[in-house]
Amino acid sequence: MDAIIKVTELSKKFDDNEVLKAISFEVDRGDVVAVIGSSGSGKSTLLRCLVDLEKSDSGVIQIGKQILANNGEYATPAEIRKIILKMGMVFQHFNLFPHLSVRKNLELAPRVVKKETEAEMKQRCEKYLKKVGLIDKIDAMPKTLSGGEKQRVAIARAMMMEPDILLFDEPTSALDPELTGEVLNVMQELAKEHMTMVVVTHEMGFARKAANKILFMDNGIILEEGPPEAIFNHPTKKRTQEFLKTITQKEG
Repeated sequence: MDAIIKVTELSKKFDDNEVLKAISFEVDRGDVVAVIGSSGSGKSTLLRCLVDLEKSDSGVIQIGKQILANNGEYATPAEIRKIILKMGMVFQHFNLFPHLSVRKNLELAPRVVKKETEAEMKQRCEKYLKKVGLIDKIDAMPKTLSGGEKQRVAIARAMMMEPDILLFDEPTSALDPELTGEVLNVMQELAKEHMTMVVVTHEMGFARKAANKILFMDNGIILEEGPPEAIFNHPTKKRTQEFLKTITQKEG
């Protein structure tokens, strides 16, 4: 199978702090990859490198057939824009524009980047708001929405550009527990539709149920990877066992 994301020996430092240490992994089309691990293990930095929000120091990032970064050398700005358009990013804190309605939040990128017509945008905006269960909020302002609704709008907005890949950076960590479920349900539906997703998450139930591949990160490396059944039920590394035990105790 052709990898849609291929990362080879990726490294990233902030001053003297080496956050990513020669990381390598692949994501195939249709994969749902859950990236788990303690805070500070490099999970969010890894995602941010994939969409060029952080520049890597060395290693190769390949998205589809295109090389984004090759040992510190980057594609041209025009090529980078093309590569990034293949990916939609959903952040922890929604990042909706507070002065724009839900509809205008969704339509902004297609209007500016793709120069789409009103008719094209309207149809797709309604389609994706229906998908996340928020068509009735199409003209609402963000301040009137709950956290869970804001995050579902953010997912719909990421899908408006019809990306090949969706990246999620702790999409439920800013939400109250009762609102977490509505966001995870949307993500599980996307997983069933074989949307390629890379999800940094502390929601082990979601990782176990929706992902087909788990990456366990610790101290800037991928310590263990494999299918959920293997990682959750038969982790081989002591650090993975300790992490899962701690998480299970918290959830219990």
